[in-house]
Amino acid sequence: MLGRDELLRRSLVTLAAAVVVTGVATASVRKALATYVFGILAIAGVLLPDWEFFDRDFSQWLTPM
Repeated sequence: MLGRDELLRRSLVTLAAAVVVTGVATASVRKALATYVFGILAIAGVLLPDWEFFDRDFSQWLTPM
């Protein structure tokens, strides 16, 4: 199984490839930028959160574990 750092690295490289392909295929910087922003938000939403931390009751989110 891949470590979190390796998974993040591969995701960012894949996103970079998708941005280049989108930009070249559509000849649109705006669409390439939209692809980049969507990809970064998707990666941040899936890979970065500490799910163990958020798995607690909502009232406990503001206190350290």
